[in-house]
Amino acid sequence: MASKLRVLVGCKRVIDYAVKIRVKPDKTGVVTDGVKHSMNPFDEIAVEEAVRMKEKGIADEIVALSCGPPKSEETLRTALAMGMDRAIHVVVDEKDATTLEPLAVAKLFAKIAEEEKPDIILLGKQVGC
Repeated sequence: MASKLRVLVGCKRVIDYAVKIRVKPDKTGVVTDGVKHSMNPFDEIAVEEAVRMKEKGIADEIVALSCGPPKSEETLRTALAMGMDRAIHVVVDEKDATTLEPLAVAKLFAKIAEEEKPDIILLGKQVGC
């Protein structure tokens, strides 16, 4: 019998899709204080697919990964509540999280993937970990 897959899923914390985004008065970004955040809806689909793979017996272990400030922990809790086996949180300082470049996130993700040795990686559209 063939061995089952190990699946790694990226989960990004974003401003909730139902929130009306406001631009800061100095036009340097968007207002995030007191704004509801949630998992990127596209990442949520990737998590759901990983859970389906586990339920069908295709996957043996499914792991969620997020890079971000301590508040990203709530996103990982959501993924665990959806059925993920484990979660990995690469903690980034709150002030650095807003300026984290996609290349840096990709390098972090690659390093974790190298250590975890997944058979497949699932990512949502516009993922940044």
